[in-house]
Amino acid sequence: MARIDSLGEASSWLIPEKKKAGKKEKTQRKAFSQMVEKAAEGEGAEQEDVAQSDSRQGVQELLDGVFASGETLKKAPTMETIKDYRQKVKDFLKYVVQKSVRVEETLSGANILKRKRFTLVRVIDEKLDALAASVLAVQKEQISILAQIDQINGMLVDLVS
Repeated sequence: MARIDSLGEASSWLIPEKKKAGKKEKTQRKAFSQMVEKAAEGEGAEQEDVAQSDSRQGVQELLDGVFASGETLKKAPTMETIKDYRQKVKDFLKYVVQKSVRVEETLSGANILKRKRFTLVRVIDEKLDALAASVLAVQKEQISILAQIDQINGMLVDLVS
């Protein structure tokens, strides 16, 4: 309520207090909304823990497949083992890209003629990204074998055409 001056007029400097009271109410609403969101995320966290354990098992299975195929490729570099190894590496990298990186595209401005498209790549799971880099570093010898075979295949295609 606004106070009355000794002259009987309402003072204008007390009006902002009402506005501040309204702002407090809004901040309290925001705080409540944030608490509700955190509670919802808490339920999601349990689901994320289950999903993370499943993803760890999936990554471990893919890694085991890559390493096993790599060892057989080192021992016997036949076309069958090469195709198997290539498929295992492809599956592993596809999984890593799906789980560790997110790509977002945005358009700038409203003018259609001057509009530019921006692509943003965000790393979601840095540990998974680092794991992929280390696996590729360890599998360097096997990947060099694949590179040599691809180079030979390229030369054969050049000869045929």
